Amino acid sequence: MVQFDWQIAETNEYSRSATPSFVTLTTRSYLTISGVADQRTADSEFQEKARAVERLAQKISEGPDGGIHIDRFKSYRPYPVQAVWSGGETVDDRHAFKIWLKQPLFVSAANLKQARDQLDVGPLGPEVQFENLAEGTEIQSFSADSLTTDSQAVETLRQAIADRGLKRLSETQHREVY
Repeated sequence: MVQFDWQIAETNEYSRSATPSFVTLTTRSYLTISGVADQRTADSEFQEKARAVERLAQKISEGPDGGIHIDRFKSYRPYPVQAVWSGGETVDDRHAFKIWLKQPLFVSAANLKQARDQLDVGPLGPEVQFENLAEGTEIQSFSADSLTTDSQAVETLRQAIADRGLKRLSETQHREVY
């Protein structure tokens, strides 16, 4: 069976270019979990929650071979972890996070429950939710470095927004894909 690979099929959405680009995203399904991380991605709370979501997503991606009954299942490569950071005017001041891990449209909340029943992810298991989130048009730019308020990627995005006469919908949050 040919595996769906988001890195090949969704290059516009998951761009690896430092040049800013716009992408329009429809409502999608995600596994999510929230928390606060004073040390951002280096914080143990963030890392533990990211691992729990990744483990559940991996189990779901195994489909029938892993004991997860999914109608219309097609083999796919699990998506990357991403996080929306909020709570401050600058990137460095944002410590509240919501991890998102995209799921194919054929995955449902029932599949998350099946994965939870089969895996021991400890007390974090019930915190992982299945959500449909509407997104809209977003600007993106790739950076191999961790984002900070003074990162070149952040400045590149600010400048691209200003050059087009656009305005951010929120000045207190941003998203990172890992």
